Formats: sequence, C-alpha cells, structure tokens
Amino acid sequence: MLVSIIVPTKQRPRALFDTVQSVFRSTYQNFELFVVDQSPDDASLQITAPFHTDPRFHYLFNRRPGFGAASSRNVGIAASQGEIVALIDDDIEVRPDWLEQIVAEFSADPELDFIAGRLTAPPYDPDTGYTPEFEAWPYLSRWHFPLHASGANFIMRRRLFDRVGGYDEFCGPGSRLRASDDTDLCWRIVRSGARYKICPHIEVVHTHGFRARDEAEALFARYQYGNGGNFGRFTRRGDLFAGAWFLAREAKLTLKAIPKALRGDRRELFFARQRLRGFWDGFRLPPDEGFVSGEQLRQMRDAARAAEVLLVAPS
Repeated sequence: MLVSIIVPTKQRPRALFDTVQSVFRSTYQNFELFVVDQSPDDASLQITAPFHTDPRFHYLFNRRPGFGAASSRNVGIAASQGEIVALIDDDIEVRPDWLEQIVAEFSADPELDFIAGRLTAPPYDPDTGYTPEFEAWPYLSRWHFPLHASGANFIMRRRLFDRVGGYDEFCGPGSRLRASDDTDLCWRIVRSGARYKICPHIEVVHTHGFRARDEAEALFARYQYGNGGNFGRFTRRGDLFAGAWFLAREAKLTLKAIPKALRGDRRELFFARQRLRGFWDGFRLPPDEGFVSGEQLRQMRDAARAAEVLLVAPS
C-alpha cells in the first residue's frame, strides 16, 4: 500500500530536515514524500539535498501570494499518487513505526477513511512557554473531535477527498483566517458520515514546536479567531446546524468568562471576542472561493505538474 506524505513548509529548513529524515528512517518504506515550499529563498531546498536522489522524494514550490499551508497541502495532494495520504507539519518527527501502524489500520478496516493520530511534545517548562500537542483520546465526542484534533498528523484515503473536498485555502496558517484548517476538514468529515478513528498509537513528536510565552499567547489568539472563522464559513455555505452549534457554545463560554473578567482575568473573554470576530469575518468571505472541491483537486493534478510548480528531479 503506497502512502503519500505531504509536508507544507515555509522558512524552517532545520526543522524540515529533521521531519524528512524521520520519515526515511521508518520501518515501512513504501511511501512517496512531497515537500511543498512557500519560502522566498532556497534554504530548505538546499538542506534537503541528501534526499534528492531518492525517487520517492519530491520537492515543489508553491509561491502563490496571500495563500498559506492549506494551499500547499492541496498542491501536494493533487500531485501525489498513493491510496493513503498522510499530512504532517514541518516541525515534527514521526515515530519509526508511524507508517507501519497507518498501513495496519487501513488494511484491517476497508471502510476506514480517516485517522487522527497523536501529537506529543518533548519535555519543556510550561512556565516559559508552550508546545502544541493532541493526546488523541479515542472517546472524544464527534462534535468536539474537530475542535481538538491536530492537523500535524492527519491520514486519510484518497477517496475521501472526492467526498468532502480538499483544504479550505482561506483557513490555516498564512491564510485570511490565520488558523484552523484542521478544524475545517475534521468538521466536514464528521458531517459527511465518513468512518474515522482516533489513534493514539500513531504518533508524531512536536520536536520544534515550542513557543515562548508571548508567542504562545499570540498563537492561542489565532487559534480562536480561526476557529470562529471556520464556523462562519460553514454557516455561509448553508450548514445552519454549525452556526447554531457555534453560537450556543459561545453563549455558554461567554457566561463562564464574565465572572472571571470581573475578577480581573480577561483572557477567556478576549478569546471569546476573537472567536466571534472570526465568525463574522468568515461569514463575510465569498462562500465558494477558497474551498477546493474533490473535482477541483483532480483538475489540479495537471496544474501541479506544470510550470507553475517546480518539481525537483533526482540529480
């Protein structure tokens, strides 16, 4: 079973090298790996030179101004060939049995379409900052699952993209809504009725994910804004349940935040404002722009191999 691994990257050459190297050290070797680079320079291309002679390694440039990681993920999906598509970030390292465990899960259940794996953090001092992680609790409810799953470790059958579409390019890092392209995709998967599984044994490590306190707080704010933007987008595209669910949740969370704000802790109230602002901004965006359907992904396959995206051939 061929697994296509997609890694969007931007100006993280050292971290990217560690990510790619960890994949090549896997116990399972039937894979192809696509790095999709949005950097304005060639540092990441140069540092990955040791892998360029391996025919499984592909390097693509995606320099569309104003688009972020979601756009690069779509480019990689369109260019790849595997029955299974695994999407990871450029600041993680996969466990040696990561691919082996993925193939075992999909081989055991032909109806399984999507896996959310575990994202763990190396030891760090929480008083100085934060490293994002997802513990992959298997009993997370289907409505809360999209809010917590980490896009740093998403794996799915290619056929699922025909059902739910690709990544919304207005969501995620570097996009108009700044974050939460993973929430967007997970919500659509849950709403589609596709079979999914949360797998804590399919693990990647957030090796380069530590953020100092100030940067972490800015990251949390982007998460909240992007999450609200997701639900604004869903509602604008006609999923009224998503809008009702979001607004009911916000009413509950805001009521809980007010007493804290009166005692001087305004953090949760600030986050609530970020989510509501994101919801409004997401709702105002054109509903059909940015969203990439399954049909559009198939059409992108040719474009991903044309002159606008450079594939680095083995030397």
